[in-house]
Amino acid sequence: MRSAVLLACCLATAPAHAEPPFPVEIVVAHTGAVVKDFALAGTLEATDSYPASFRDGGRVIAMAADVGDRVAKGAVVAQLDPTQADGALRGAEAGLRGAEAALLQAGLARDRARGLLQRGSGTQAELDAAIEGWLGARAQRDQAKAALTKARRAVDDTTLRAVEDAIVTARNAEPGQVVGAGQAVLQLAVASGREAVFLAPDGIDLESYLGETLTLSPIDQPHITFAAVLTEVSPIVAQNGTVRVKARVGTGLPDDLPIGTAIVGHAKFSDGARIVLPWTALTATADGPAVWTLGEDNTAQLTAVDVSGYGDQTIEIASGLAEGARVVAAGSQMLYPGRAVVAAEVTP
Repeated sequence: MRSAVLLACCLATAPAHAEPPFPVEIVVAHTGAVVKDFALAGTLEATDSYPASFRDGGRVIAMAADVGDRVAKGAVVAQLDPTQADGALRGAEAGLRGAEAALLQAGLARDRARGLLQRGSGTQAELDAAIEGWLGARAQRDQAKAALTKARRAVDDTTLRAVEDAIVTARNAEPGQVVGAGQAVLQLAVASGREAVFLAPDGIDLESYLGETLTLSPIDQPHITFAAVLTEVSPIVAQNGTVRVKARVGTGLPDDLPIGTAIVGHAKFSDGARIVLPWTALTATADGPAVWTLGEDNTAQLTAVDVSGYGDQTIEIASGLAEGARVVAAGSQMLYPGRAVVAAEVTP
């Protein structure tokens, strides 16, 4: 019994076994140039495109262009049945001839009434009535002229022409189909001018790089490269979490690359100087982001930081961390304040 009591006293007064240092990856904080490296996938599109449609509806009798065709300015690309328009034109021509004949007769009646009044054989009321009749006939003639002009335009509108050199990108009608006024029968892309259109993930800050140059290449032909200038970043986020980005293509675009070609855009933009750490160094407190730094005795302590950006494998520190500070990277999730650590791997 006495031996057991002595053993218990010895165990109670013996020092506790110290916890061994925990092996972690340690990096040294250095300020360096930050380079944004982007790779965006998209398509090659025309800078300007427009739907080609008829002013008036009708039955299509001819489609002179198909997808991929190049059409010159003024070339016929589609035509409606002109039967009704031709009939209306002939009616308008006949109407104008009748109106001109009526105007001639009214003019003769006016002159006759004026002559009778001068000879004393007529009255002022008769002259006024003749002048009123002539004015009405002239108005009818002017209306007939306007109707003829409209009828001629309607006949001309049955033929659809390209307003400038273009490439057909879509065909939405076939011969025999009845189309409405303004219904697009073809989609035309202007032959000159190309731009790259990308769908970039929301969160990539590209607005500050407008005017910078990207290097583009077809996905299946990476050896072909050409330049484009970043021109637009849409402020609207789509339902799939992407934003539309456009870059105008400059010189060097191969002539045989069609509209719709899948392309990849590469860019490296300088983004100032900051401390960059591995993403594994980031932790958090109730007050915000933080990292584990090491004191002279190699024990961990939390240091609050301001994070200015996130990369695929890195974080960018704007403030809160001193130059040359030792920071725990891999293994930081296992630490607590005062925990002793040992370097498993030191990255300069």
